[in-house]
Amino acid sequence: MKFTKVFAIATVVVLAGCGLPTESRFTPLTRDQVPDALTATSTTTPTPLVPVETEASPSTVTDVLYDLVEFYFVSANRVVRSERLIVSPATPTQVVATLLRGLDSAAQTAGLRSALPRGTNATIEVRRGIARVSAIAPFLSELEPLDQRLAIAQLVLTLTRRPGIGQVVFVVDGAEISVPRGGGDLTSPGTPVTYDDYLAVLSTRD
Repeated sequence: MKFTKVFAIATVVVLAGCGLPTESRFTPLTRDQVPDALTATSTTTPTPLVPVETEASPSTVTDVLYDLVEFYFVSANRVVRSERLIVSPATPTQVVATLLRGLDSAAQTAGLRSALPRGTNATIEVRRGIARVSAIAPFLSELEPLDQRLAIAQLVLTLTRRPGIGQVVFVVDGAEISVPRGGGDLTSPGTPVTYDDYLAVLSTRD
């Protein structure tokens, strides 16, 4: 019995030395007793929210259509066929305007030229298969006779290769005029001319 009492006393001394709480209730800590690491304010910058991009609706793309058009230019005092793409529909007005603008640098390098003077203006009206080309003086009257013939041939051959046009009449200052055919002879004023009238100056090369 003596040994037992001594062991019990020693146990109490050990527990008291370890500082274990003798009570089971919650004891709040003062601010000074809380470690600095637990009270430090975080300085981390929050990651901004990135908006989610929604899929854009596809833009509407309109296809541009072109017509392959035959144009006639001059090479070695003959008229030769050339081809160009112009925006569809290739109306007679668009075709003649393109012809009157002349050649691009590539065509000039190839040895082609236009007998139609730069700055020439004309309007086109088509009725019952006849294209009426209207201009103001001097139109082509200031050209040498050969270039007059070649210039008229350029217009006639280009226009009569368009669908619905078989003949061409020329009007200056409101009056129908005579024009030279491919062979050099003049028509009567207002007489329509055709593709075949200019075969004499048409080159057979492609």
